[in-house]
Amino acid sequence: MPNFRPEEKNVVYVGEGVTLTGVVHAQDVVVIDGTVEGEITCDQLIVGPGGVAQGTIAVVDADIYGKIGTEVSVKQLLVVRSTGRVEGRWGYGEIEVEKGAVLSGEAESTGFRASDQKNPRDSAPRSASPSEEKPSAQVSNERAASVASRTLRDRKKLL
Repeated sequence: MPNFRPEEKNVVYVGEGVTLTGVVHAQDVVVIDGTVEGEITCDQLIVGPGGVAQGTIAVVDADIYGKIGTEVSVKQLLVVRSTGRVEGRWGYGEIEVEKGAVLSGEAESTGFRASDQKNPRDSAPRSASPSEEKPSAQVSNERAASVASRTLRDRKKLL
């Protein structure tokens, strides 16, 4: 899990053993090692291995080691680690999934692609059937995985 620096500005940290119910709006990063039930809006969401985020989640990027669910919208990159679990209705721009991760529910690609920013082809949302989602969930496309990895590395450098 990325190193978290609590002295950073515009960062919300929910520690292990803490349960927060309500609305969390952060300009930059939200790190959850405890439980958040409600609404989360931020640029980057990091859910630790013991963390749980349930409710309406709208973020730019997400790095999931724990569990998230209900209504999830990740505008750009969703990374689900081997210990991660994503449930409910969830949408993403790009996705990177490690072996062992669990994806369940209804998935939808927003059509966002980092490589398409200069020349967008189709930005309309596209629903994926469960049988369509499994190959991409296994990250069979090496190019997409490398773009996603590079994007995540670049985001981590900013932290």
